[in-house]
Amino acid sequence: MKDALIRLLVLTNIALLVVAAAPKKPQVLTVSEVDIVDAKGVIRARLGSDLPDAVAEGKTLKRGAKAAGLMLYDDIGQERGGYVTLSNGYILLTMDARKPPVQMVTLVASPTGGGAALTLNRESDAVEMRVDDELGPSLHVKRGNTVAFHAPAMTDISKTEMCAGLKKMPREKALDLCRARASEEACQACLGGQ
Repeated sequence: MKDALIRLLVLTNIALLVVAAAPKKPQVLTVSEVDIVDAKGVIRARLGSDLPDAVAEGKTLKRGAKAAGLMLYDDIGQERGGYVTLSNGYILLTMDARKPPVQMVTLVASPTGGGAALTLNRESDAVEMRVDDELGPSLHVKRGNTVAFHAPAMTDISKTEMCAGLKKMPREKALDLCRARASEEACQACLGGQ
């Protein structure tokens, strides 16, 4: 009788171990936001479906569209970058400087496959590799807010939607925006008569 009881206990333990080791159905957690905080309670990462606008040096910086994804923050709680999708369909990967609060690295893809760009910024200097439907592939370098290099050369920018939009702006603002994407010659060809 004692041997039978021992065998029963051994078999019960084996059965319990087999049940415990059996693969379980993964659990799904449904939430709209998860905040990860450090030991001081400062939010260091936020995973959310409706991320707030950035706040840097006490000022709110509007995103221009609703954002969902992962935002990263430094030890003082300032946004330093993220991987997000926007309500307008664009998807971005960004890395930000603390001071001044500016995007240092931006990788963006359009919702339709119509374009993508990688931009590296440092103060008034920038390098951008871009490909889009309107202007095609390009490499653009800006030094001190002045175009230092642009390839390939643009052909007849005046017929583009970009030029039409720039002509609706004040000249200096339009030139700044144009120089961020095109050669000086192309910008003058678009805005020269404005």
